[in-house]
Amino acid sequence: MKKESDKLDLTQKLGVLCIFSVFLDKTIQGAGFPFDFYYYYVAFIFFLLSLIYQNKKIFLPPKWFLLGFGAIAIAGFFVTMYKGILGFTYLKQLLGIVFTSLVSYNIFVVFKFNARRIFEYYLFFAFLVALHGVFDNFLHIAGIHLTQYSVVAPFIIREYGIMGEPFYLAMAITPALAYYTCYFQRTWKHLKFRYLALLGCYLVTYSSTALMGIGLSVFFSLYLNNFFNARSNRFVFAPLIIAPIVLLIVNLIDTISLFNKRYYDTTSLFLSKEIDVKEAGKSNSSTFALYSNFVIARDSFLENPLFGSGLGSHPLIYESTFLKYFPPNYLKGYGAQNQQDANSRFLRLLSETGLLGTVLFLLFVIYYFAPKSAIRSSAGKEIAAINYAIFIYIVLGLIRNGNYINIGFFFFFFMYYVTNRLLVNNPVLHTNKRLSPGLR
Repeated sequence: MKKESDKLDLTQKLGVLCIFSVFLDKTIQGAGFPFDFYYYYVAFIFFLLSLIYQNKKIFLPPKWFLLGFGAIAIAGFFVTMYKGILGFTYLKQLLGIVFTSLVSYNIFVVFKFNARRIFEYYLFFAFLVALHGVFDNFLHIAGIHLTQYSVVAPFIIREYGIMGEPFYLAMAITPALAYYTCYFQRTWKHLKFRYLALLGCYLVTYSSTALMGIGLSVFFSLYLNNFFNARSNRFVFAPLIIAPIVLLIVNLIDTISLFNKRYYDTTSLFLSKEIDVKEAGKSNSSTFALYSNFVIARDSFLENPLFGSGLGSHPLIYESTFLKYFPPNYLKGYGAQNQQDANSRFLRLLSETGLLGTVLFLLFVIYYFAPKSAIRSSAGKEIAAINYAIFIYIVLGLIRNGNYINIGFFFFFFMYYVTNRLLVNNPVLHTNKRLSPGLR
């Protein structure tokens, strides 16, 4: 029987629905909306209304966030106005960030910053979505297509699951896979089926980002469990664990054409000293999207390195810059891929916010990375594992996802911050005392 303290009120139930929004990346386009209306906006709106009814107010994020984002927004306003491109694209990004960040922060407020309990909801949803993805992939192989899919080779089908792209599906379950990998022995003993579902779904996305996620998950599992500590007996086992993982990833790159082509196309283009238009035209669509956005973001940054071109400006810069480097038939053949989000959060930050936004974001990532020296108990280790799992998510997003708000970005953003503060400032985490029903 649930304890009274574990029962959810209406606002908390809506908060749980908001956590599930990590896996709702599809939008209603058109239908009278001047912007992409994400399905989860409905839950967000009702959550805020319930919060206002219950508490008579909406709680603002921390001052450091308000000051940092305020500086970026103000700089972007004046830059876009000066360049003559101030308009709806700026307003859309501004409102989207304000709205989603307010909702995400207030999820933590209504659950009293119980990071472990909140993350447990996410873990459960990640398992359900992954299990659906694995089952759905078997159906695709059997010729039953209930969801979107793409064929890589015979019996190799890229899984979209309930999401709009395989990459989005991989990103959404990355923190769950990374967290369970940090506790591999415990996971394999008690949650083997859940882990295999997550890993299976992760692999059938056939996303090159997923391969990187697996590698980083193993690395941080070893780091958290002292395999890199030369004074630990575990140090000698680190190479024995790393070597098979590396060999597995290399083998997947060499044997699966999708991985192979993306890896070699990307490395050959980005290691070139000059812009290679001819080779870019021979690359796969994913690599071309990243490379073309890199070229355009570079120009935008060099034109205004301090403040960039302003929030929401990258799609406009893309349209005016693409033909400067690439022939018109490339635009026809590839389409303006990922021009809305630059295909990379790092590239988009450089393009739209310059050094100001990029440095502020990287400082946030570095400053709120959980210090291993602060781990003094099993409870503290749990919190650090969540922090590291989200760090992996952030790194992957910096490389391949430039959208500011999708796939639960601000939910994980504030989870990263909260777990650091809990680990560093909460004296209870320095003992093995029980913290709460969900954080232990």
